[in-house]
Amino acid sequence: MEKKKKATYMYFISIAWMILGMLLNYFKLGRDDYSSFGSVGNWLIYIGFVGLIIATVRAFISKKKLVDERMHFVAAKANRMTFLALVTAAFIIMIIDGIKPITMPYHLFMSYLICSILLIYFVVYRILLRFS
Repeated sequence: MEKKKKATYMYFISIAWMILGMLLNYFKLGRDDYSSFGSVGNWLIYIGFVGLIIATVRAFISKKKLVDERMHFVAAKANRMTFLALVTAAFIIMIIDGIKPITMPYHLFMSYLICSILLIYFVVYRILLRFS
């Protein structure tokens, strides 16, 4: 994908998140029990601003990346290992939930799960890249 086209998509998506957040705030929709933000709308506006900042930084910093077949192979292998870790974690969570119910709020549980999946992928990718 061209760099200019990708930046345009990132700006468009970021602005869309911000508009959606403003609409949710205007119509007073969404939950309001987030710890660091007042509502879902404020959270979406924040995500939009972060996306705008990332798109702007990427536009100013241009570095030619060399991607070879080995990196694609390592990324595919890391994807498979992360998926297996997710399935294993889901199985363990079901067992633990059957023994003692998990009382954590769903949005907090999902945010921890997503962050752990990203962390697992990053660690597995770096390990595989180093030893392949």
